[in-house]
Amino acid sequence: MFKDIEITGVDKAGVTQPKNDGTRGSGLYKVPFKLSERPPTGWDEFFVNAWDHPESWTTQHRPRIARVIGDTIVLDGTTMDEVEKVHQGTLDGAVARANREYRAYDEKRAAQAKADEDRATEHKREVDEVADRLKFGKKE
Repeated sequence: MFKDIEITGVDKAGVTQPKNDGTRGSGLYKVPFKLSERPPTGWDEFFVNAWDHPESWTTQHRPRIARVIGDTIVLDGTTMDEVEKVHQGTLDGAVARANREYRAYDEKRAAQAKADEDRATEHKREVDEVADRLKFGKKE
């Protein structure tokens, strides 16, 4: 069963230094966030989509800066101040939405697997039943 993923905090050691060389965006840097566990395959796509298209949007939102690497979300092109003032709510919302969407996907996938298994079982039962009725070679 899928267990909700949660952000447990900032990976302080992984926060990078800004270039600060005067070029556009040179004051921005990477901020990684540790997750409660490594998400299952596919969860990252739900998260990135939720980040890029948040339910609640501000003009300060930065789409296309989020990615999931192992058990870490990385925002590549922000600041700690911006995370605190702008992105924290979006991060929480994107994680919650990714959890909901992944859970629905996982339940649908499990239901499909069960239906496939049931069809295979029924087919085997029908094959066995008909095969047992067939008599070859002796005519009565």
